[in-house]
Amino acid sequence: MGLHLPNLSRAFPVPKYLRPSGLGLDISDRSLKFAELFSKEGHLELGAFGSKIIPDGVISSGEVKDKGALTRLLEGDLGEFKEHEIILSLPEEKAFVGLVTLPLMPSENIHEALELQLEEHVPLSAKEAIFDYELIPSAEAKDHLDAVLVAFPRNLVEDYRDAVKAAGLKPFVFEMETQALVRSILPKGEEETVMVVDFGRTRTSFAIVSGGILRFTSTVSVAGEALDQALSKAFNVDVFAAEELKKNKGFFRTKENQEIFDALLPVVSAIRDEVVRHLLFWQDHALHVHRPKPDVSKLYLCGGDSNLKGLGEYLSYDLKLPVQRANPWVNISSFEKYIPTITANESLSYATALGLALRSARTS
Repeated sequence: MGLHLPNLSRAFPVPKYLRPSGLGLDISDRSLKFAELFSKEGHLELGAFGSKIIPDGVISSGEVKDKGALTRLLEGDLGEFKEHEIILSLPEEKAFVGLVTLPLMPSENIHEALELQLEEHVPLSAKEAIFDYELIPSAEAKDHLDAVLVAFPRNLVEDYRDAVKAAGLKPFVFEMETQALVRSILPKGEEETVMVVDFGRTRTSFAIVSGGILRFTSTVSVAGEALDQALSKAFNVDVFAAEELKKNKGFFRTKENQEIFDALLPVVSAIRDEVVRHLLFWQDHALHVHRPKPDVSKLYLCGGDSNLKGLGEYLSYDLKLPVQRANPWVNISSFEKYIPTITANESLSYATALGLALRSARTS
């Protein structure tokens, strides 16, 4: 059974007509990325994909500040997709994720029950929020229901919706970006408790997934661009030259690479410290996991800056945990019948867009 995560589809119901394949649209403060998957001879292949830099001031900390500018960007780059359903990511840093315990009740009553007690779990009223939930299956919990609640400010969701609709596109469903990312990189049937670290340009997100269900998320501002800034300062070069140094030399503690290692170490150490902090938090709060091994057993690295050579080895040695670079194609293609027209490194920055597209992809 594949991953099934909350997707806010109750707030934006599925249209009752035959839909074309969905286009995954991942929007962040600095860029938008899109990806399309289509069926061919019983397997999925990558269709259109691309990215665009978003100018400063259009989106800040996940909030749309200039809807007109965002709409113009979408019109210019996605005009050919006006007949596609758009599966759009919502920024993790604006989400409220929590565990809610409910008495046993029919499934049709759960949404209303959560709505009545929403303010006990998130700092939003029912009128101010759009929310969804995922029930946590458990053979042990016979006298109650456990649900993972995901909520967003209504005005934030509507700002993204309005910008997409104004561009002539059809918003179909909205998902927290971490949900789409997990769908993309976690193999189907992954039952262990794992941590996902999304090391991006402007922020790093952390997620705990147990039994295929997203349980916890968090975002910090320590991110990949700090690596370039550190090298730029240490070697007195511009950030473009610093980025080339980072790509070519990596994060290895060798005699020849010592200066680069030393320059990058404070940023990498800050990421490691955040991983440790989140692991300790999970150990203290892993309630209602109902699993024989609730401790995190593995760490998945993804995001564009997870391509830093040597990063996974350093974290694995320091954390005493297996660290695996994520494979965004693990649930899309085995590469036996099809090899995507995109590099493995580039794929990591498209993991969320691919996860969004995978949500509606069909192989038949």
